[in-house]
Amino acid sequence: MRWALGVLAFALGLGAGLWGLEGGLAPKPLPLGGCRPGPLPERADLYANGVVEIPLCREAEVVLRLEGTPAKGEGPWAVVAEGDRVLWQGEVVGLKEVRVRTTGRGVLVLAFLNDLYAPPEDRNLFLRGLKVR
Repeated sequence: MRWALGVLAFALGLGAGLWGLEGGLAPKPLPLGGCRPGPLPERADLYANGVVEIPLCREAEVVLRLEGTPAKGEGPWAVVAEGDRVLWQGEVVGLKEVRVRTTGRGVLVLAFLNDLYAPPEDRNLFLRGLKVR
């Protein structure tokens, strides 16, 4: 009888330990960090998939002058986001002016998502100017 109670206590303890371990090791989303103001980029050249951070950290209207070079019939796909909010996304062929309104609750980013290098074609995204109003 004692042996059965000992096995039962061991099983319950092991089960509780494993349950607690699973909860402790489960991935949890990271909270958005605060925005830290910094110098704003005037230009940026994205020759590969990547991101340009624009640490504005305040409410504003932002005008981005973008230029894209196409490859295989498609221009670069760009996304402008603030924190976890997408403010604009689209294809950039030639020169394009993009206007967005920021809230100041996150870092503003310009992301280039579909790089392609197939000589003699090379898909790239360029930030040619940035105005804050």
